[in-house]
Amino acid sequence: MNRFFRMMKAATAALVVAGAVLAFSPEAMADKVVLKDGTVHEGTIVSETETFVRIRIKVGGIQSILTIDKAEVNKVERDAANPATGSTASAPAEKAEKDKTKEEKKAESDKVLNSGATRVAILNFGAPSEWGKDVNDMVGREITAEDWRRAIPLLEKDKVQVVVVRIHSGGGALSEMEPFQKLYQNEYKTRFRTVAWVESAISCAAMSPWPIEEWYFLPNGNVGACTGWSGNLVAVKGVQLEMVIALMEKASAWGKRSPFIMKAMQIQVPLSATIDDVTGEVHWFQDNTGQNQVNPPDQILTLTAQDAMRYKFGKGIAATKEELAQVMGLGEVVWAGQEASKYIDDQLKKSDSAHRRWQTVYQQYGIQIQFASQAQDADERGGFIGKARRYLEELRSLFKLNKNFGMFTGIDQEWFDQQEELIKRLSRR
Repeated sequence: MNRFFRMMKAATAALVVAGAVLAFSPEAMADKVVLKDGTVHEGTIVSETETFVRIRIKVGGIQSILTIDKAEVNKVERDAANPATGSTASAPAEKAEKDKTKEEKKAESDKVLNSGATRVAILNFGAPSEWGKDVNDMVGREITAEDWRRAIPLLEKDKVQVVVVRIHSGGGALSEMEPFQKLYQNEYKTRFRTVAWVESAISCAAMSPWPIEEWYFLPNGNVGACTGWSGNLVAVKGVQLEMVIALMEKASAWGKRSPFIMKAMQIQVPLSATIDDVTGEVHWFQDNTGQNQVNPPDQILTLTAQDAMRYKFGKGIAATKEELAQVMGLGEVVWAGQEASKYIDDQLKKSDSAHRRWQTVYQQYGIQIQFASQAQDADERGGFIGKARRYLEELRSLFKLNKNFGMFTGIDQEWFDQQEELIKRLSRR
């Protein structure tokens, strides 16, 4: 019996030792880089400077080195049990880092800039869903081609090579569609490898970036439908519809895809496809003669991420930016262009705030004009007119910021002229 207990005790000790080895094995522990957006990268930190941190990670069984700008980093957590990377061992290195001159730090930063890693920027075409519903995402109102044009010098300054257009928008003004198409075709594609990464691209949000050739999707991503509306949800038709269809045929040629796809997203027409068994090439038909019916004749086409992949419209599905880099075939990646990304995000938020203010001021202007029209006392009427003038001037300032604000409320320059005349007539009463 005693012999049995001695054997059990030895076995238990062996298990405890084995567990200790497992718990403190370098493979079981990991360095962590926690980003400001909450993303956590686990792996082995290769190097760290005041400007960048480089960490070796494994995604889908494939190892790669990720270079992260410190501007994106909330904190760096090193594996304390690993003497090579532990915080105690790194203290002298941290002190040496602080003692470096500006010239040395710039030289290190330049070395990373020219390291051969692909520099990728992600710009938000509309507020991503993780922002919640605090910021609207309408093309032409919150999302403008002019803002994206102003981002180009910021991207070039940071030596960005790849621009990811991350799309999450329910559409917007058709007037902004062609400026965006020309901007992507003539400015972005000539400077950067420009790709779309779609969470949701509806109507003008799909049509505006249509010249982009590479489309990737989030797992629940979708593109379409692309119907046009005007006024009180009246469908675009006749000459105007024909013009939009013609523009999208040109955009399809720029994007090197069949115009039949977009046409099925615009109007109720059939769409079918045949996939070559040998080459995998997809042949599209604006009827039902293809082997696979993609869209019936009485519906408007919408493609899910899975549909897009099946018919070779999509190039890949990625849930994270690291997965996106992999399906794009990139090796070592630097997530760059933070200044441009911040500018686009700030403009989204500023435009959303300005439009909310526009709605309030427009309403208040109408109330003051109504009061002024009904007031019998001259002094009382004068008070209402004074407030109306102030609201009108604020509307004019917001209109200069973004003329598309007026489009959604039926306001143009002629309307301002008419309101000036109205105020003058009320003042003379």
